[in-house]
Amino acid sequence: MPITDGHGNAKWTREESILALDLLYRHGRSISESHPDVQELSALLRRSTLHPPEKRQNSFRNPAGVEFKIQNLMSAIDPKRKLSASDVDREITAAYPEHLRDEVASIARALRVTLDLPAVQDDEIPDDEVFIEGRWLTARHRHRDRRLRKRLLFNLRHEALKCEMCDHSRPKLERDLQESLYEAHHRIPLAKAEGQRSTRVADMALLCACCHRLIHKLIAHEKRWVSVAEARAIALGEAAAGN
Repeated sequence: MPITDGHGNAKWTREESILALDLLYRHGRSISESHPDVQELSALLRRSTLHPPEKRQNSFRNPAGVEFKIQNLMSAIDPKRKLSASDVDREITAAYPEHLRDEVASIARALRVTLDLPAVQDDEIPDDEVFIEGRWLTARHRHRDRRLRKRLLFNLRHEALKCEMCDHSRPKLERDLQESLYEAHHRIPLAKAEGQRSTRVADMALLCACCHRLIHKLIAHEKRWVSVAEARAIALGEAAAGN
């Protein structure tokens, strides 16, 4: 069993836990701190900007700590093991059981790219809207959406603006006032979007602010990606039921 000195270090986030779970699914339960992939993950987490310096001790995410986290995840999967598991460990392993290992690997690849980039913070994201992938990808997703919105609206400058979920449209308003009602939303899951070198405008959906918030809530509630088409069916179905 690894010996760690984790006192004073920041708690493991969803993002970090998913990266550790990926190692567990790829290499099995015998993986140890001496494994090259454990040491590589330790180096990645130590150089990332996910946690500020004041929340790091010299032992922060060292190889022994990474192995210990893998042991915790194993305990979340098998409660008969002696080690304890955190709420995040249990949440992650319940959301991503081993038969979803390919999905875990996809998210892990996106996170590896993201963690090597400068920090993107968004304090406006409520806790209940954080996607299962974690706050880090969610913040980057929101940040990129704001930048891509301008491109999307420019491409639609000769077309009527309409929400793809609820068909909301206000054609009688001046164009700049119409544009203020709409936001851009990725059509594809966060991990796939993060893995792209560039995002095409065709990959973005135009949603009114209310529907954009709704689809984020649906994704957070379902703990999986919800497409615009699926969210539209849910939204219109609820509206019909209420009439």
